[in-house]
Amino acid sequence: MNIKRTLLSLVTGTTAAALLAASVSAYDLDTDFMTGWSASVTVPGSEFEDATENSVITITYTADASLADMPGHDYWVIKPMINDAGWPFVEGIEELTLSEGKDTYVLSTDETEIKFTLPAAELEHIKTAGLAFMGHGVTVGTLTVSNDETITAAPETTTEEAPATGEVDAATDDDKSSPDTGIADVAAVAGLALVAGGALLVARKRK
Repeated sequence: MNIKRTLLSLVTGTTAAALLAASVSAYDLDTDFMTGWSASVTVPGSEFEDATENSVITITYTADASLADMPGHDYWVIKPMINDAGWPFVEGIEELTLSEGKDTYVLSTDETEIKFTLPAAELEHIKTAGLAFMGHGVTVGTLTVSNDETITAAPETTTEEAPATGEVDAATDDDKSSPDTGIADVAAVAGLALVAGGALLVARKRK
């Protein structure tokens, strides 16, 4: 009986350690960017306090495929910005495909999430100020930060034509300019964190 209890204690301790190692945080974005470049959502810097340049950021999304039949709106992009004065665009995200206008990252209508790492040069600023997101043609769901995943591949750069910045119908008049477009591949990720990460996923929404 004592042997069984000892074994159970060892197994429980090992499982708990695995869950803690695979823990991730989640933040609800829950925003439909539509097509007017007026919708946005912000994420506070506290969500990235434990992030490193190797942390994997995952954003789930749903693309509005019906825009394929709407000339001038047949593109799908996301625009991550530092939530500071002027909302500066986060450049240098190597795992995502930059649009022709170089002010957004293109999304695929065949996928439901993107995974990327934060540029090391911007990491401390993001931890302090947080991020803001705009986009076109997609509804974003949740943002998660994981220190247990690994991105194993990056997409090729798009060469497709896209509307130039400022030529998108109903674009906003502020300094957050509208984007070009293209087609993105999404990076693949390793699966070890999937076993335990889901059990410790903590959703936080502070709007």
